[in-house]
Amino acid sequence: MIKFLILAVVGYIFYRALKSMMIDSRASSSDDMQRGPTDVDDVLVQDPICKTYIPQRSGIHVRHKGQVIYFCSEACRDRFIEDHPE
Repeated sequence: MIKFLILAVVGYIFYRALKSMMIDSRASSSDDMQRGPTDVDDVLVQDPICKTYIPQRSGIHVRHKGQVIYFCSEACRDRFIEDHPE
């Protein structure tokens, strides 16, 4: 009788875990489906010094002659500032 109760409790816990994983996977896939194919998460910009493409939001930026220029690192930014004094 005790074996049956233990088996029932273990089975119930397994059932609840499986059910919650399935609900979580449906929620994440529905979030992906709500996002349209034209929605852009971030824009890639090219560092003018080393020509590396980086996400715009993580780039280091400087305003130069009315334009915002993005760099992959502070070293590239400093080199640009040295090469292009205002």
